[in-house]
Amino acid sequence: MVSGLETVTIQNRTCHIYKSSGQKSVSKDRRLPVFYWGVGESGRESVEIVAAYLEEQISKEQIPADGFILAAYESKCWNDDFSPWPAPPVFGKEAFGGKADSTLKWLTQHCIPYVEAKESEIARFSVGYSLAGLFSLWVYCECDDFAGAVSCSGSLWYEGWLDHAQRAAVCKDSDRYIYLSLGDKEEKTKNRRMAAVGDNTRQVYALLCEDQQNVKGVLEWNQGGHFAEPDLRVARGIGWILRHFDV
Repeated sequence: MVSGLETVTIQNRTCHIYKSSGQKSVSKDRRLPVFYWGVGESGRESVEIVAAYLEEQISKEQIPADGFILAAYESKCWNDDFSPWPAPPVFGKEAFGGKADSTLKWLTQHCIPYVEAKESEIARFSVGYSLAGLFSLWVYCECDDFAGAVSCSGSLWYEGWLDHAQRAAVCKDSDRYIYLSLGDKEEKTKNRRMAAVGDNTRQVYALLCEDQQNVKGVLEWNQGGHFAEPDLRVARGIGWILRHFDV
């Protein structure tokens, strides 16, 4: 069990909120990093894995001990909740409903006010894996209230996403942080649409990081395919943000 983790219901959604051991000692002059992570149902175990990894990194002084909050909210309909617009199936028969707007509305109107009720200075980051990794970047592009995003093995092959990213890649007026990662086998697939994930991820990194001022970003390559250690990939992404975050 990980101390500092509570599970609550916020406007009909389950949310697992972890407050790191160093949060109580956060300086009043420092913005508190808060990570909003979209997960599937029964996601508490994933949060425990990520929290344990980050606390271990803090104990080894690999990341600062200044405190952070991780709020992992569950999705009951993954293909709908995290897709920015409707799209046909890429495998099987389940299409994408394009209800990301509703998820973002819930985040901004219900989840964020609940999580940050007792906080003042905040640096907010969106986090996700796979389709939720696509959603995390879409949120960052759509909502100026986020200081960055963590997208691990993001579904950046999604129909229309690259064009959208090109239109949305505008300069921000404050420091931003983008962490992208992908497995080195993910683009080696017979599915033609999903095989575009490698090139699309490289292009999105260039658009959102290399071509932008005030952005610290990285594209890391992991060994393995899409389903190799997803929780640890997310943990490493959050850890990268915490190491590079400038108050």
